[in-house]
Amino acid sequence: MSARILVVDDEDEIRDLFTEWLGLAGHTCFTAGTAEEALVVADRERVDVALLDLKMPGQGGVWLARRLRETRKDLAIIMATGAQSFEAAREGLRLGVMDYLLKPFSRQELVDSVDRAVKWCEATALERADRARLESEIVRRSTELSNAFADVESTTSGVLAALLAAFNSRNPEACAHARRVARFAVILAEAMGVDRADLADLERGALLHDIGKVAMPDTLIHNASRLTEEERAVIRTHPQVGHDILMAVPFLGPAAAIVLASHEWVDGTGYPFGLKGDEIPLGARITSVADAYDALTTSRVYRGPISSARAYAELQRFSGTQFDPDVVRAWMTLAEPVRCA
Repeated sequence: MSARILVVDDEDEIRDLFTEWLGLAGHTCFTAGTAEEALVVADRERVDVALLDLKMPGQGGVWLARRLRETRKDLAIIMATGAQSFEAAREGLRLGVMDYLLKPFSRQELVDSVDRAVKWCEATALERADRARLESEIVRRSTELSNAFADVESTTSGVLAALLAAFNSRNPEACAHARRVARFAVILAEAMGVDRADLADLERGALLHDIGKVAMPDTLIHNASRLTEEERAVIRTHPQVGHDILMAVPFLGPAAAIVLASHEWVDGTGYPFGLKGDEIPLGARITSVADAYDALTTSRVYRGPISSARAYAELQRFSGTQFDPDVVRAWMTLAEPVRCA
């Protein structure tokens, strides 16, 4: 597990000692005596781990960690310090500093800390490669779908039939869920007085809100275990992917806008853009409630269904954060037989 390590300390003897210890452990070291010099070395040499002294003349270790992190999200950073500092530790956590070594520390403590950092680098590199592979597959599938739908006879029924056939072939349960969501969304929109001229677009947007998942790899869509951060980030691209697929068909533009915003939260913590409140199209806010209700009351690969009563309680609990309160209130006014039709 050899690595390329940047050792930064203003004391020559300490730099030489750390370099000797790490060299004996099989690592290649680059050194700098100041934060400014370290930036030059880091720009010139590709390093895996940065061992930074916290206190140095001029700019210190926290400043250097911040500057390094701006260009290298995958760099493992270890901070060496002669005194405990709560503020430095808090800022270091925010910057993703992996470890703090309190001077004086032993050779074994240093080697162990670097070994942990190297393992993190290796795991990060694997995740990055997996994400690149997944994103490449998504681009390929999306392009194929867009090209296929562009060749379909440009009638509403023909394009929708082709989209739903593709969706159903990949995931019949998700396609059935989409049909229920569309039905609920129309009923809810009518109860809210949405103009009838807009209902067709809303229905198509709700029906196709997860169409981007058609382009997602099976390893993500049918994964019953906990997804990694990288995998979750890839899954969260599906509204944009779905939007881009639908934009290949001119009359689906309004539906594409609903698809793009269907996973936004009214408090601004949703994705992909973090839209808030009325920034989110009403059709997307309606779809979000219909989608959540059906998801809660039907089986998923990772859990069973919950009761309608518990689902209502969940919608109310997240009213104002995930869901538009006006849409939730309108949903609660509908008779249960209608909601469960």
